[in-house]
Parts: sequence; structure tokens; C-alpha cells
Amino acid sequence: MEQEKFKELKKLEKVVEKLDRDLDSVIVEGYDDREVIKELGFTGKVFLSAEKTVEDLVEDVVRGSNRTAILTDFDSHGKKENKKIRKALEEKVNNSISSRNLIGKQLTKNGRMTIESARPLLNDKEQKFIDAKLSRLYT
Repeated sequence: MEQEKFKELKKLEKVVEKLDRDLDSVIVEGYDDREVIKELGFTGKVFLSAEKTVEDLVEDVVRGSNRTAILTDFDSHGKKENKKIRKALEEKVNNSISSRNLIGKQLTKNGRMTIESARPLLNDKEQKFIDAKLSRLYT
């Protein structure tokens, strides 16, 4: 089980590394999503959609970003939020749909529907020691 978690974490970190190279911001739903995306390695700006109206969110994103991705949850509610935000951002900021699809594919293939659902991959204290051993085997 540890090997699968390790591999899943490393793949997710690779996806986030690509997002970090390609984007200057992402939009997530809540605080926990923001914390996890940062822990996974994203260094750009992270906007929270749950704290603002779509109009206020778009205003902030337009002011602080040129290329973003909407990483709201991958459930029905998150998909609706994605559509609303995407429509409001049209022709204002470059929104990377492929980035959403990339991270969504990686999360959902492991049964995760949110960014924050990756937290168990990061928070296991004993996992750090296991990761150190596994990294010598797989990297």
C-alpha cells in the first residue's frame, strides 16, 4: 500500500510541477484546497472561489494573473462552479482547460474528487521515512 501511495504522490507532484511552470495562478474552492496545492509544490497565486462572488473573484484574478486554471472540485457542484467561473473569465484571462483536465485525471483515477482529498498522501508522519526508502528504489 505504501508503494501505491508513494507513486500516486509523485505523479501528482509532477502534474503540479507542470502547472507551476505553465500558470501564474490557480483557482480552488477552499482553504484546504489552497493548502494542499501549495504543499504539492505550486508556487503561484491561489485564489479561493468559496470566499467571493464570481464577479469579485474574476476581478481579483484579472488584476493578479495572466494564465490561470480553475481547479474547483471534480464533483457536480465543482463542475458547475468551473463553468460559471470559466464563462466569467472568457476573454479576460487565459484559462487553461487542459491543466484542469490534467490534474482532474490524476486525482479522479485514484478516487479523489478534490484537491484537498490528496492531503492523506502528504500528512502521514511515518510516510516521510517510507518515502525516503522508496525514493531510492523508484527515482
